[in-house]
Amino acid sequence: MEQFIKDGEVKARNQIVIRTEEEMIICPNDETLAAHGWQPYVPIVAPRTMSPFEAVQNIVTKQFNERKDITNDEALEYMVIIRKWESYIGTTLEAGTIVVHDDKPWRVRQAHLVQAQYPPSLDTASLYEVIDKEHTGDIDDPIPYTPPMEIFEGKYYTEGKVLYKCTRSSGTALSHNLSALVGTYVELV
Repeated sequence: MEQFIKDGEVKARNQIVIRTEEEMIICPNDETLAAHGWQPYVPIVAPRTMSPFEAVQNIVTKQFNERKDITNDEALEYMVIIRKWESYIGTTLEAGTIVVHDDKPWRVRQAHLVQAQYPPSLDTASLYEVIDKEHTGDIDDPIPYTPPMEIFEGKYYTEGKVLYKCTRSSGTALSHNLSALVGTYVELV
């Protein structure tokens, strides 16, 4: 709402009544207001300052998000301070950067320009890999397979309730179900 000031009094235009000997002007125009000493009023808003906690939080968040050596366990533990994938749209992400999309952390596999139509998903397996809790990959602690995912020779993976052993490292994130890779990358256990 537009406000005006005169003699320290601030009023909205519709609250100003100008009385002269000949007339009473209700809701005057800018020219009439100026002629009678009313000036546009713009309140001075003090800039908001950060609390010490907010300042430290911003520094930690920035430093953490610049790291390229974040482990999967760290990504899962500190997901609350990892920047959302959407915040990178229009910028270039470097390999190793961690982003959060759909409440999951994702590791960037190769440097690329982030475009809104290509979020982390199975369709962008060459760009992003979902991060899961670290497992040893042995028969007692198999790795849950969630495509897109790179698999490694000698490690055990589960998909659904089926256990597989990797017979050949993929070298890149795979987008197929493990059942479709039996004989190529994995064997049933």
